[in-house]
Amino acid sequence: MISHEHKCVFVHIPKCAGTSIEHVLGHFDDFEGRQGQDHRSVRMMDPKPPYSKILFDPDNAKDFIRGVRHGFRQHKNPKNALTLTSKQYNDYFFFTFVRNPWERCFSWYKNVIRDEIHQKNYRVPATISFDDFMKEYAGTGYLRPQTYWLKNYNGNLNDIDYVGKFESLTEDFVVIAQKLGIKSTALPHKIKGSTSKTIEMSASVTRFISQYYEEEIELFGYKNSPYMKSL
Repeated sequence: MISHEHKCVFVHIPKCAGTSIEHVLGHFDDFEGRQGQDHRSVRMMDPKPPYSKILFDPDNAKDFIRGVRHGFRQHKNPKNALTLTSKQYNDYFFFTFVRNPWERCFSWYKNVIRDEIHQKNYRVPATISFDDFMKEYAGTGYLRPQTYWLKNYNGNLNDIDYVGKFESLTEDFVVIAQKLGIKSTALPHKIKGSTSKTIEMSASVTRFISQYYEEEIELFGYKNSPYMKSL
């Protein structure tokens, strides 16, 4: 999401407490309902993408097209249509929050199986197992690797100024609030950044997630996660 008021860009990775953060930044002022979040990637918000990087990289090309389509779409939340100038892109503070991939994937799975609209979109029954859900949908939609949202057209994360963690949400958001000059650091939803126990899941899906999301596990320091230790 883009906030011209706070001169920042929050890259909202799904299931990482981003909706709470968007509320604090005013993204939902004068808006209620579904589809209000802004899940644009860094590449989709780049006002001057290097076309040489688009022509020869399929992933870059796909995100460029997504960005173009986003610009022509009618948005339920008008703030999702905000854009950046080149100067704003270079000057604004870019930040994000990440989450260990096992719990992020499981959180999205639980969201889907309890929501009839998501079930219809995914064409899955509410009884689908987590194992089957991951084998079918890993790498698609909200289950893309977290690095998908954060990489620029050069394939690195250099445009991100700060990476917070869901597991230390409260402490890390204080850092963000101080940087942006936000007086209140209280997040509106009852989301606790840390969890006291791991989620029970089969060894096969635990291993599958560790392999499929290996890059972010290494990059964001989740190699010491209890899920890795259980393998």
